[in-house]
Amino acid sequence: MSRRTLTYAGLIYTVTIWSLNTIAVKFAVRDVDALAFTGLRFLLMTPLAFALARARDERVRVYKDDIPLLIVCGACGYGVYQYLWVIGLAHTTAFASSLLASLAPVITLAIVAFAKTERVRSGRWIGASVALFGVAVFEGVFARHLTFRIGDALTLGSAAIFATFNVVSARLVGRYTPVALVAISMAIGTLMILPGAIPRMIAQDWRHVSALDWTILTYAVVFPIVLTYPVWSYAISQMGAGRVSMFQFAVPVLTGFLSVPLLHARIENHEIVGAAVCIGGMAVSQLLGKYSLGALWAKRTMPMGR
Repeated sequence: MSRRTLTYAGLIYTVTIWSLNTIAVKFAVRDVDALAFTGLRFLLMTPLAFALARARDERVRVYKDDIPLLIVCGACGYGVYQYLWVIGLAHTTAFASSLLASLAPVITLAIVAFAKTERVRSGRWIGASVALFGVAVFEGVFARHLTFRIGDALTLGSAAIFATFNVVSARLVGRYTPVALVAISMAIGTLMILPGAIPRMIAQDWRHVSALDWTILTYAVVFPIVLTYPVWSYAISQMGAGRVSMFQFAVPVLTGFLSVPLLHARIENHEIVGAAVCIGGMAVSQLLGKYSLGALWAKRTMPMGR
């Protein structure tokens, strides 16, 4: 299997895990305090990340010059991001959370374009716009089903934060392995999460947490970060932050479809249309991302046989 095929397979695996996590955590935080859940989750995940690095014989070493970027990575990938995401999810729907989180690729493109760290051509902007429009159709914006809540505002903030993580981590993946970068930045993020989470963890009555919620916690500890962020960081090192971030558009679509068997939700006609448009936008971004409008027009008007 080629490196490119493995990268795409890894990205599909990652967005599937993230989609399942949105549904699972939304279910769990109905009975468990959101910050208590997150605090315990990261207390368990951080040593697991270091154990994974050790099992792979990877040396986890922090270079002094990288400390500022690692702190930003820890905040934007874990610490601040998790505060906004999990509290936002507790105060909105899984669909709305996925929709607003899918704005992260657009914000990522804007950041890399403004900072001039990657060249973002017109074809990629067109694909991003089409995919975002498809997500909006999928979530019922034009069917008058959208209601903006405080949780939506927090989730929108988390999308902007995660976009920063995409860009900053791209500057570090050349000096750290994906697993080592996850372990270091997660440890930093955990130190940011615990001050707010510890009081909630103490107040939470863990004796009455259901077996299903403990199962969800186990899943949330093992899969969505420890076994996906290294894959995500590797893909960024191979394809660039702007291109990889486009795959986040698949998360709300998958969340919607997976909610049918898992949450007994119904898929309406506008959701099917929106999913098709979103996937089409992702395809446009991947196929035409290296072209500008001028190049696309020139290619269209080029004489046959040339």
